[in-house]
Amino acid sequence: MASIRDVALKAGVGIGTVSRALNGTGYISEETKRKIMEAVAELDYRPNELAQNLYRNRSGVVGFMVPDLEHPFFSSLTKAIEMELYKHGYKCMICDVDRKQSREEEFLEMLQRNVMDGLIAGVDLMTDMDVSTIHRPIVTFDRNWGRMVPNIHSDHKRGGELAAQALLNAGCKRVLQFTPEISSDMSFMERYHTLEQILREHGVEVINIYTGKNQMGYDDDIRIAEVNANYLREVDGIFASDITAATCLRLAHQSGIRVPNQLHIISCDGLPFGRVLYPVLTSIRQNVPEIARACVNAVVKQMDGTRRVPMEQIIDVSFQKGGTV
Repeated sequence: MASIRDVALKAGVGIGTVSRALNGTGYISEETKRKIMEAVAELDYRPNELAQNLYRNRSGVVGFMVPDLEHPFFSSLTKAIEMELYKHGYKCMICDVDRKQSREEEFLEMLQRNVMDGLIAGVDLMTDMDVSTIHRPIVTFDRNWGRMVPNIHSDHKRGGELAAQALLNAGCKRVLQFTPEISSDMSFMERYHTLEQILREHGVEVINIYTGKNQMGYDDDIRIAEVNANYLREVDGIFASDITAATCLRLAHQSGIRVPNQLHIISCDGLPFGRVLYPVLTSIRQNVPEIARACVNAVVKQMDGTRRVPMEQIIDVSFQKGGTV
């Protein structure tokens, strides 16, 4: 494999001149640049990425912490973030926390040791962790890590409004809502609070089923729906995550409950698998590509030294019409 020294000898210039030409720093005449690029092509020279990153005090890696990769929303978001980071020349290191505090702690220590250049976090911050001591770029998705950490999230208030209006338009009088039982200051909780407030203002009864703080993934969501299947005959509307909503749709069919004639179902997230069901899930869709773009842009700007990053960015949601309302 050719080295930068070989390129310099071939072009008849110094190593520093080759380095400046390849990195685009400093003045180099067009003639000298042409000789260097011809030598690069002839020798098939490829810069040592590791060496370059060490020289720049960078790893070329950005971390992404997720609560559970099995969950279809976070698997979709992970793919989108990996693709966006690649566009900016960064690799993605994924950490599936999976309810283990030790994993989160290890990942933050790696960030602190410069193993990663920045971090995008979609998990709750450990109560005993002070991120102000980590002088590396951090961006969160749907989580509050303090006033100095930028947070990107969907317009959950609008999502709650859209879902409530659709259920009201369907004539619902008693709605079952599956909601996480966690702190109300989390941005995604606003969709549940907003829906409940609007429905109650219009005289609709709302029954909340709390799914627990760390209940996430197919097994958890399916179990929660199945345990509460007795409610399906007592309500005429449901608001839940995609997996729980899909499970309720199956349970309704098994019980002879007609959807949407007798039961109206709206899911939140609007992931692609909902469109292969029958009837297709009506959903409040989060814009995963735009969320990924915003997260990556925010962390890249910080890594590049551009500190003017908004502390909060809100991404639009949309109403995805299906056949369950």
